[in-house]
Amino acid sequence: MGKHAPGRGSIAARPRKRAASLVPRMRCWPTTGKGLLGFAGYKVGMAHVVMTDDSESPTKGQEITKPVTFVEVPPLFVYSIVAYGADHAGCLKIIGESIAAGAPKELSRTVTLTKKAGDAKKIEGLLGQAREIRVKACALPAKTGFGKKAPELFEVGVAGATPAEQFEYAKSVLGKEVPVSQVLAEGEYVDVVAVTTGRGWQGIVKRFGVALNPRKATKSRRHGGSIGAERQAKVFYTIPRAGQTGFHRRTDRNKRVMKIVEAKEAARPGAFAWYGVPRSECIIMEGSVPGPAKRFLKLRKSLSGRAVRKPVLKEIVW
Repeated sequence: MGKHAPGRGSIAARPRKRAASLVPRMRCWPTTGKGLLGFAGYKVGMAHVVMTDDSESPTKGQEITKPVTFVEVPPLFVYSIVAYGADHAGCLKIIGESIAAGAPKELSRTVTLTKKAGDAKKIEGLLGQAREIRVKACALPAKTGFGKKAPELFEVGVAGATPAEQFEYAKSVLGKEVPVSQVLAEGEYVDVVAVTTGRGWQGIVKRFGVALNPRKATKSRRHGGSIGAERQAKVFYTIPRAGQTGFHRRTDRNKRVMKIVEAKEAARPGAFAWYGVPRSECIIMEGSVPGPAKRFLKLRKSLSGRAVRKPVLKEIVW
């Protein structure tokens, strides 16, 4: 057999299609922890921090510079408690929901608000047949610095060994605002789920990194080479083809929360030209996260269960 060209594009980054929504769906939640198992925020921008290296590397104990991302995290309003049971196939299905009173008026831009609030005792009566209790919460973007008003409504898992334990905590926060300090801690690891920056329809050179054709040997330099054998008369999915680039739903795992800062500490005029000045609490997250500035981010406590390692930050470099 002759030589074969290497595969193009990471299979881990498939499917390369447009995300169905800017509010990504969370497919699973960790089984350990306490309180809410996730949060939400808006990407502000990137900076650098000077810190003491606490990793097992040759620079351990020395001062190093690391890139970080600022994420503005206004408090979450817990809108409802949702009870899940099992259908005939053993899959989760909603068997009851209790809606809180006094929902923020901005939420009417997202859902139709009911005038009569639900009774939490209704959920309490379903605990015998419930398999899991979750809450629906919404971020409060009106408290951020970039002018968005319509909140995103999404589901958040609740920690607890039994549905009864999950319900007790959910009942305690129903209709209240939950700050980020009650959910995440400095040094904790989270998974970030978001929609990446959209690039539109792109060719195979930008989309898959295919090499340009020789300048004097072909009429087109960016059209790739062979697309497969003559028979079987089809083009396999592994062949690089032009298509949608960016605006994909992606999960960035094990991002470390470096620090939780007040709004005045992150309010540096001109530091984040594409966002504005944050007006709520911000978390400083190690490395980069998907999406452009102002993109909605879902934060979930890490599924890997890494131990909390609180970093020692010396300085924030703007």
